[in-house]
Amino acid sequence: MEDKKTVFNYLGEIFTMYGVIIAIFVVLNLMLGDIAKGYTSFFEYGSGSMSMSTMIQLFGFSVIICIARNLFLTDKWIRNMPIFARIFCLFLSVTVVIVAFVFIFGWFPINDFKAWIGFILSFAVSSAAGVLISKLKERAENRAMDKALERFKNREEEN
Repeated sequence: MEDKKTVFNYLGEIFTMYGVIIAIFVVLNLMLGDIAKGYTSFFEYGSGSMSMSTMIQLFGFSVIICIARNLFLTDKWIRNMPIFARIFCLFLSVTVVIVAFVFIFGWFPINDFKAWIGFILSFAVSSAAGVLISKLKERAENRAMDKALERFKNREEEN
């Protein structure tokens, strides 16, 4: 059973997501900022810094991801949808939001085929990393629960 969430839980999720996204873009900026300067709004200042508008856009993106995640991956709103359908809907909604942000904020040139290939590859790698991290976290939690269950069973047998 899921614990009741407060606004602070949601804010924690948003700022965790935002921190991860900013960390990724800081690394990308340091590696590619001078090369991509003028090509994309992410690196308009080169490797020196990121614009405030980019950071605000990424924060908005983080909020939308957290809303979609809570919508599709918790039982609070959708109870009868299979997990694979939920995950598909989550990835689809995030992809649609990214594409919308590309058009609205000029994240990269719309007519550049290489940019779309780069987006698809980076999205796939990021998604795979997220799935891997989630699986590792789930396994660790399952192991901890199994150990607690074993301790409980041992205590019951002793009594």
